[in-house]
This record gives sequence, C-alpha cells and structure tokens, in this order.
Amino acid sequence: SWLPSAYLFYNLLYLVALFWAIHCRESIDAVQICAVINGFSFFFDLMGIISYFPSHGIFSAVFAILNLVIRPFSLLLLQRELSDRGGSFDFGGYDGTGGVGERPTSYEDIDAPHQQTPSHGQVNVNLFK
Repeated sequence: SWLPSAYLFYNLLYLVALFWAIHCRESIDAVQICAVINGFSFFFDLMGIISYFPSHGIFSAVFAILNLVIRPFSLLLLQRELSDRGGSFDFGGYDGTGGVGERPTSYEDIDAPHQQTPSHGQVNVNLFK
C-alpha cells in the first residue's frame, strides 16, 4: 500500500503483454511491446522505490527491490526471444542511411510516373502525350 496505484497498473500491463507474447508464438510485435513496457517499468520502479520507500512494512519493499533487480534479466530474455522470432528492437524502421523510404517494400506506387527508355535499335513512339 506504500506504492502508488500506477505501480500495480503498469505491472499488470506488463503481465498481460507477457502472456500475449507467450500465447502468440509468431508475433514479433507482442515481444516488442512487452520489452518496451518492461524497460519503462524499470525506471518507474526505481522512481517509485526512491520516492515512496516505507518507514514500516519492509517486506513489500524487499520484493519491490527484487522485482527491480530481475527486470534487466527479463529484458535480456525478451531480447533473445525477439531475435529468435526474427525481429529486432528497430522500432522506427530507420535503417541509418539517412534517406526516407529507402527500405525495400512490396508496395508499388502505381501513380508515380515511370520513365521508359528505348532499347537498342527500337524507337519508342508515344502517341498520347
């Protein structure tokens, strides 16, 4: 009862995301979301323990600190599971080359004009200009 109710909320949210990642064996998104919640929860736990450390009821504080200590190891396990499923922690899709839209996709923009070049010896005559 010494921690705010947000502590219970984000830990329950983490458990739901963890069960979702366990249930959906092929989903990369489930593991990514679970890892993000776990990473943010580490800092929220740290701030909660520092701000609201109890003067009595040390038993719950010990388990909150134990939960804080275990979080980095669970994040490493989630990272391993994510790499086993073929994903990565690349959330934005930015590949580091500096360009927008340089990642190859199966989408073809049919509205974009395509330049056609004539091949050797053939004349390309476009009647409808």
